[in-house]
Amino acid sequence: MKIIQDSPTYLECKKSALFGYIFSIILMVGGVIGVIVMFMKSSSQWWIGLIALAIGILILFLTKSITLIADGNIKQVKIATKSLLGASDNAYAFHDIKEIVIEEDRQYERDSDGNRKDKTSFVLIFNFHNGYQEAINLTSGSSSSISVGGVNMSRFSQNNAVMNIGQRLSEVIVVPFNHKRRGDMDLGDVVNSVGQVIKQVKQANQDNQNPPQA
Repeated sequence: MKIIQDSPTYLECKKSALFGYIFSIILMVGGVIGVIVMFMKSSSQWWIGLIALAIGILILFLTKSITLIADGNIKQVKIATKSLLGASDNAYAFHDIKEIVIEEDRQYERDSDGNRKDKTSFVLIFNFHNGYQEAINLTSGSSSSISVGGVNMSRFSQNNAVMNIGQRLSEVIVVPFNHKRRGDMDLGDVVNSVGQVIKQVKQANQDNQNPPQA
């Protein structure tokens, strides 16, 4: 997702569906060619091309573009999505939004040469006062072998761009902005966990004081 327009009271971001469409077309064309070639060779592995074709069709229909607008003039956040399956438009009032959260999920893998790559995905979350959440997947993940001293450098530019979107949204809407890595525990999680432990300890003490009668 990229920032298209930016001013103190207006922010417009967009996530294009172009890459998803191109990738799905490549899979479908490759799948069809694979099936034809396997049939011509009388190979029993023609189904591999069929799987690629099916995955390409699935990606084609699931891929969607997202337009996000935070307009301080009308005090509304608008989220519009479009795909081959349809379109949707949602609008939320600024005063209903409690906070903006960027949730980061980082995974590591090794390439064929044994070099470590990281794949990072980001989800933009609107937390509302009534407990409702609206989540937008900002990236499907990224990987790169470009590194300096073993550190993936592209990660920093991507991270800064994503965090800038969250920070600017919070400034336009005038709500707190938080960055949370998946698996991290925030203050609310800690309080809930401590409460559960205390409850279990109290229950254990009651059980010890009132043992079951034979």
